[in-house]
Amino acid sequence: MSSLPEQCCTLPPFKTDYKPVGEIFMIKVEGQDELEIYSTGSSEAKTALVAIFDIFGMHNNTLQGADHLAKSSGYRVVLPDFFRGQSWPVDNIPPKEGRPFLNKWIQSVGSWEKVRPGLLATIEYLKANGVTTIGAYGFCFGAKKLMQGAHENLFKSVALVHPSFFQPEDADNVNVPVALLPSGGEDQAVMNGYWERIQQKPIAKNSIRQDFLDVHHGFASARSNWDDPELAKRARDAYKVMEKFFHDTL
Repeated sequence: MSSLPEQCCTLPPFKTDYKPVGEIFMIKVEGQDELEIYSTGSSEAKTALVAIFDIFGMHNNTLQGADHLAKSSGYRVVLPDFFRGQSWPVDNIPPKEGRPFLNKWIQSVGSWEKVRPGLLATIEYLKANGVTTIGAYGFCFGAKKLMQGAHENLFKSVALVHPSFFQPEDADNVNVPVALLPSGGEDQAVMNGYWERIQQKPIAKNSIRQDFLDVHHGFASARSNWDDPELAKRARDAYKVMEKFFHDTL
């Protein structure tokens, strides 16, 4: 697996006084502890988006983005806490233990084997509560999780925002439309290689790429800054791209 982008290891998240407007509840996961879910938007919505956060977990900047997307799209948006409250500390970037330690930590607490049961339980919960169509979006580490599960076709379409751990071959098992939103913090050769492979697949006609090369890695999740007019605009731009993509593909 490829490594984290440089900016992921050097740029801390922005602090915020934002108060999330959604609700939190627990669901059961077979073979694991209960999973906390943040849910925002109408509980009556028939379409839902599952969001997978970055290494900072249920950070309020990420939840603010979910609130924004739910309000603008009319979808229900849910964020499962796959880290069970043990996300990477916001005050430990750059990691004092070194980058290899951070990589090892992510592969441990955020392995596909640990994420998959909770992801399946979240999908089952949504379906049991009236949701008929489900898409997903992932930031950083979360985008990689969507690629690791791509062969299972769990979602009707997926958006990948400033991805980490990516490699071009991640495109090979994708069978649903993809929205790729790289920032200026990712390896563009990898992003281009991934996108070239997507273009060779039938899903290409419904897939989109929108570059945000003028902003840093994490600009739409924990490293977003909704108090900065320009950064807030670029975050909203990214969510607008995702909203249109999901409206077109779900």
